[in-house]
Amino acid sequence: MTMRTVPAVLHAAARQAASDLRPVILGTGAISLLFTAVPVILVGRLSNGAVDAATAFGPMFVAGSIGAFSCFITMQIVGETYGDRVGGALLRVRILPHGPAVWALGKTISTIANTIAIQAAMLLAAVLFVDLPLSASQILTCLPLIALSAVASAPLGFLMGALARGVYSMLVTYLVIFALVLTSGVLFPLTWLPGWAQGIQLVLPTYWSGHLSRWALAGDPAWEIGGAFAPALAAGVLAAWAVVGFAAVPAVIRRSFRRESIGTLSRMQSTIRSQSGL
Repeated sequence: MTMRTVPAVLHAAARQAASDLRPVILGTGAISLLFTAVPVILVGRLSNGAVDAATAFGPMFVAGSIGAFSCFITMQIVGETYGDRVGGALLRVRILPHGPAVWALGKTISTIANTIAIQAAMLLAAVLFVDLPLSASQILTCLPLIALSAVASAPLGFLMGALARGVYSMLVTYLVIFALVLTSGVLFPLTWLPGWAQGIQLVLPTYWSGHLSRWALAGDPAWEIGGAFAPALAAGVLAAWAVVGFAAVPAVIRRSFRRESIGTLSRMQSTIRSQSGL
């Protein structure tokens, strides 16, 4: 790719992202986006039983979820990558000029935008329905943190998506993502986990994403490692994941696309039909 082709690649990626986002913004997609926040808000509302709203389970859960659930962008990228692979879209993209780069960039833009919209809806619902006293400055602080969490987690989606080349491997990937997010300190203090599990979380964006949103919205460090907030460290870890992750993604994408062929697609579709009994 040369400097002369960069504008064309960016334009094509923007068009792809717009086509991916159109069903989300229009029609039933917008309704499903709003309903994504409902379970979290219900749990936060029903679990709010403490006198001090900042330390009640419900508000702490909601505050952590607004950041940590941004990491579910990895699941979205894995699922969309698998769908494009099985449907033959990746094979068609492979033969286009700069096709893999356009596809990866467009997918990054659309999934990050979708994640920010979902988490912003959750933040709005928290302001309206959860006893979590929030100021305008707290809300404005949290919005870029949501974006940072999504950007930091997106490379993991491409790395895992390159490995999930079958139904079972995709399901295992989903389970791993669920386990990492739900044990990241969003449901209970991270100190409840054994030391090795805490170590895993401390090097991943899952814990630090929730850490930042709890710092911005709840202000109570009771659930944090060491009993104190470290927003600068958290932002540094997430920025490192974004920089290093997106530096590694092009090589992973190129290697993954080289494995796409008519024979591979045919075998994959045949395996899916046999597994589903068709």
